[in-house]
Amino acid sequence: MQKVEKWRVRELAEVLNFLADLLKKGDNPEWANVFFHFYQETQKIIYKKDFDLDELKRLMQNIISCFNGLSSFKNLVLLHQDSYESPKLNHEFNQTRILLLKVMSEIERKTTEYIN
Repeated sequence: MQKVEKWRVRELAEVLNFLADLLKKGDNPEWANVFFHFYQETQKIIYKKDFDLDELKRLMQNIISCFNGLSSFKNLVLLHQDSYESPKLNHEFNQTRILLLKVMSEIERKTTEYIN
């Protein structure tokens, strides 16, 4: 098992905060609040004196649950008053979701113990 660098957790926090902002812009305050909460939880993990890997893993499981099953987040389309801005906003939203999964995948890779 490898150690998760703090910069990776900070990167996760930045992506979560950016995603929350996009959700606000896309008139989705409920999901914005969910991802802002995830951002706040990530901040707590970063600034704790003793890094808690289990807490980080639980948080990532909660985030992943937004992408699984019947979650409306999977198929969410953001709305914008300006019809020109809406496609740009949704493109940025989709790219950010992909980035979030990539960041979490990299953290997960760093925390996985490989047994031969």
